[in-house]
Amino acid sequence: MKFTVENPDEKRSPYTGMTREHWIGISHFFLEGIFAHVEKLEDPIVVLRHETKVSYPQPDGPKWRIAAERFEGLARSFLIAAPLLHNEPEAAAGGYSLKEYYSKQILLSVTPGTPNYLLRVEEIFPEAQEGEMAFQHTCECASLVIGLSICREVIWENYTKAEKNRIADYLSNFGHSYTGHHNWRLFNMLILAFLDREGYPIDHGMMRDHAAAILSYYAGDGWYRDGHLFDYYCPWAFHVYGPLWNQWYGYEKEPYIAAKIEEYSNRLVETFHRMFDEEGHVTMWGRSGIYRSAASAPLAANFLLKNPAAEPGLARRIASGAVLQFASREECFYEGVPCLGFYGPFQPLIQTYSCAASPFWIANAFVCLALPEDHPFWTDTETNGVWEEMKDREVRTTVLDGPGIVVDNHKDTGITEFRTAKVLMKKENPSLNTYSRLSFNSQFLWEDFDFKGIEAMQYSVTYDGRVKSLIPNILMYGGVKDGVLYRKEYFEFEFTFQNKASIDLADFPVADGIVRVDRTRIPDKPYTLTLGSYGMPDVDRSGVDVRIRTDQKTGAKAILLKSSEGQMAMVIYGGFDDIEIMSRQGVSAVTKQSCIMYGVSRRKRYYEYLPYAMISVILTKKSQEEWRDEDLFPIRSITYTDKENCGAYGPVVLEMKDGRTVTVDYEGLEGRLHI
Repeated sequence: MKFTVENPDEKRSPYTGMTREHWIGISHFFLEGIFAHVEKLEDPIVVLRHETKVSYPQPDGPKWRIAAERFEGLARSFLIAAPLLHNEPEAAAGGYSLKEYYSKQILLSVTPGTPNYLLRVEEIFPEAQEGEMAFQHTCECASLVIGLSICREVIWENYTKAEKNRIADYLSNFGHSYTGHHNWRLFNMLILAFLDREGYPIDHGMMRDHAAAILSYYAGDGWYRDGHLFDYYCPWAFHVYGPLWNQWYGYEKEPYIAAKIEEYSNRLVETFHRMFDEEGHVTMWGRSGIYRSAASAPLAANFLLKNPAAEPGLARRIASGAVLQFASREECFYEGVPCLGFYGPFQPLIQTYSCAASPFWIANAFVCLALPEDHPFWTDTETNGVWEEMKDREVRTTVLDGPGIVVDNHKDTGITEFRTAKVLMKKENPSLNTYSRLSFNSQFLWEDFDFKGIEAMQYSVTYDGRVKSLIPNILMYGGVKDGVLYRKEYFEFEFTFQNKASIDLADFPVADGIVRVDRTRIPDKPYTLTLGSYGMPDVDRSGVDVRIRTDQKTGAKAILLKSSEGQMAMVIYGGFDDIEIMSRQGVSAVTKQSCIMYGVSRRKRYYEYLPYAMISVILTKKSQEEWRDEDLFPIRSITYTDKENCGAYGPVVLEMKDGRTVTVDYEGLEGRLHI
């Protein structure tokens, strides 16, 4: 099962061929897969699970989670169906009238005594865990009101007054209840705004408190901090729900807050398009990976504002490229619906609050279908932003100090890389795998941590006598100076830096990748330190071609990998004892088998003056074209401050083959770190 763009409009959409009609077609495509799981009109949407260890509901879990699973199936599929109904009121899927199905199911879901009833807050509380006060239902109520608003004339307006009152009472129950102190406040804001617009009483003080809290999360550069994290969820939650709230409530009743929401959205779209690669593809990063192309939604949602700043042709190009990235790949689907994974099923990406219907949140991107046919989003010709502006072999770097993200667009390869920071989690938190990385790559995805000593795009330290290796659980941002990004990470951080192993990080981009000039600060010995490359998936099981090269002038050693996915190279210049390669099973999001390159450094005794500066290069490309020598070995010479050339103190100066001189100097980093 996959979507194919038929009769592409190559004039209006030269990059994707996608038009508004294709978006309507892809809505039908997703809904047909979903409704294949509905046997009769009275049935809730419950899709088959391919994974049962992490996702809910669990056999020993509370019964309200079963209701939550049904609610996700209803509300999130409705986010796809509602824009379609707005455009095609008589649309059908699986042989069912969508108008009839959702009208009936929404009413059944809020009506006590029916088999599909989803429970109220007071009915969930007796089963809640100690300290649990906010529930999944609040989130799904927000999706419900978005859908009801988008296709208002098709479903909501056809309910009787008594039916509207019943639905409104249910929504109010969750809208006026306790919520999470993060993006969830937006869920309550949307629920309350919908009720207010429909003439139902709400607590306006509560609304203002939620909205004020949302503004307080703003970090800069268009980014909000969601809880304690930054990821794709931040833009696609805050910058989709925020503009909707402005339309329904903010512009009229909270003009100052609405103006700020608009200002922050417009600030985001100045640079957000650079977080997609040349094909408009999403990078697997952060906890929202299973929502896939929802990451593109803020660009379309910007046009819900009174004074939008997004470029219409570019916004559509990215939205279309992102949705096709997944809809056009058969492995993304399990039994006709998007699976719990990025491409195929991938358990390390799943959260305990996810169920089989959770990936339906891909629907947030379909907010674009709420824009009229004559809107510039649909009529303008597709453009490709920074990818059209760059010269051959140029790297365009975007520094976002607010969230601590540096984005590199590589013209030579079409690949986008993120270098992120401001990460803090408990050690061995399962979510470390999707945040604690030195960089993220749009072509080569992160691989799961196995704590066995070698990890993708991260340092790992193993002390003699310990079974498990350590992975950094705090990654701090030190800013960009003269083109070099400075960061610092600690292993096993809890509440103090004292006596903890750490790495000072410094990196900068080259045409096909990133150069690293890191410095070890690991007091305890003996240890083995490794730095892994991205993982190279063996997709077609034909094997990965491996070659070894040496730069005669600098002594740098490189391993080159080539497969159907593209090419990768890792080069070590200093600090490492050697570079090696190993095969791995079950850690890739793309295939069962993959391989990884890694540099290794061994230290046996305390207080030895041995190399501290770990200098390496990791390069990636999509094509099968051979590496040019100046790309594979981009460093001409390295000059250290200390006479032993260990790099323990003072600047390290790199003469690059592209003509640059790059100085890495950690002086003062400790005073510049942010989390």
